[in-house]
Amino acid sequence: MGILEKKIEDLRGLKFNVPSYQRGYRWTEHEVTTLLDDFYNHNAEYKYCLQPLIVKKVADGTYDVVDGQQRLTSIYIFLKFMSAEFNNGRRRTNQYDYFDLEYETRKESGNYLKNLNFDTYEEIENMDIDASHISKAFEAIDKWLDREEINSNNALNDIYKILTENVFFIWYEIDESEDPIKIFTKVNIGKIPLTNAELIKALVLDKNNYKIGDESDRIHRSIAWNQIEHRLQQDSFWQFLTNNEVYDTKIDFLFNLLILGNSEVYRVDKYSTFYSLYEEYKRAENKSEFISDFWSKVQILFEELNNWYLDLDKYHLIGYLLSLDSKNLDRVFKATRDKKKSEAFDELKKLAFDTIPEIDSLGELVYGDKRIKNVLLLFNLVTLINKSEKQYRFPFDIYKTQKWDIEHIHAKADETAESDDGLGNLTLLDAKTNRSYRDSPFEQKRKIIIDVDAKGRFVPVCTRNIFLKVYSGEIENFEVWSDNDKTDYIKAMKLEFNKFFGNDGEKI
Repeated sequence: MGILEKKIEDLRGLKFNVPSYQRGYRWTEHEVTTLLDDFYNHNAEYKYCLQPLIVKKVADGTYDVVDGQQRLTSIYIFLKFMSAEFNNGRRRTNQYDYFDLEYETRKESGNYLKNLNFDTYEEIENMDIDASHISKAFEAIDKWLDREEINSNNALNDIYKILTENVFFIWYEIDESEDPIKIFTKVNIGKIPLTNAELIKALVLDKNNYKIGDESDRIHRSIAWNQIEHRLQQDSFWQFLTNNEVYDTKIDFLFNLLILGNSEVYRVDKYSTFYSLYEEYKRAENKSEFISDFWSKVQILFEELNNWYLDLDKYHLIGYLLSLDSKNLDRVFKATRDKKKSEAFDELKKLAFDTIPEIDSLGELVYGDKRIKNVLLLFNLVTLINKSEKQYRFPFDIYKTQKWDIEHIHAKADETAESDDGLGNLTLLDAKTNRSYRDSPFEQKRKIIIDVDAKGRFVPVCTRNIFLKVYSGEIENFEVWSDNDKTDYIKAMKLEFNKFFGNDGEKI
């Protein structure tokens, strides 16, 4: 398949045929008005990418539409509306006649569509269901203009401007040897989803971008692509880097970073990375070198992220920073790139340290302070980093996919001791375990935590240490969490942080 970018102007003079195997036009008022809303509210600073238009050339200037006819037909109907609105009572022009659209087997509907205007759109008696949907789509545009929030005087021209200057199809032309019916079937049962990544992959592996004798490079890139995708599919790796952001294909995460610089544009248009890359590709004098350079950048970026994961110390600090905010990724890049390992680690420590209060003031934190969760999570991670023996990997995949509570160690409703909202009485615990024992006394909670841990369910190391009274200097009673236990807990937290940051609790 060959991939191109086609604006509406590029379709001028072309003839599209909707083959017999295609279902007819079925968009309702909802789909039509949603498309109008999208165009009307679109920021003209950005392109607007329509979903791929899959076609097969059958003659010069004539194409069978394999997939994408619903949007193509809707745009055709809108252009017919524009023609009817602005040519009414005036000398007719062909300004809005961009392309022809015909049906292979539904000739009557095709003729109705070609002659569509305000006088004819209701003349659907004795016609097939296609004409009814076309009529309702035309009427939906008229009704949309009557909405109170729409400036009807300018709305059509505003949409037409966006349509002709910002909107484009991803033109996906299949080879003459390929079976269009087979491709149509696969597309419509989701076997070959035309995602942003699929389009980039088609461009990267397009045989036209390789010189004779470079077929091995093409094969190696295909294998490397699959290996990267496989790695990104691993929950422990993916959740370390992200916060449950949704991508059609996970490798889009790399493209978003590399092409858009961690921009939010992807949220506006999922094809933004493809057409940004494609713009550069079109300008490149040597297409082969451009693709080679682009793929090298993809692999270097992936290796950089993978190395973060493999270095346990970096893993814990970077995972912590990214769990607070995905936008911290830019700060992490700045802190680690072009630096020696020790220098990069010191920069990460500074970033982490800036997320918590002064260490000497930790005892002043009380329940409700948003910084408490930062402190408790970082305490767990610093504890793992400070261990002299081989440390285990904190499971960010579990942490980010489960709900976590700031738990009162001694329950507020337990009358065996006074209620305490201070940090010395708080720990991090998954909501499922926390809510299973509700307001049980410390002794009962302790038994449940030990049982949960024994069954292999994740309990943060510091939470487990609390209920085993690891931090308590003198264990007076395993059945209660005393004031002395709270004091020792805060003291242990300060010691762990001071050992790690090495600055006696003063801001760097």
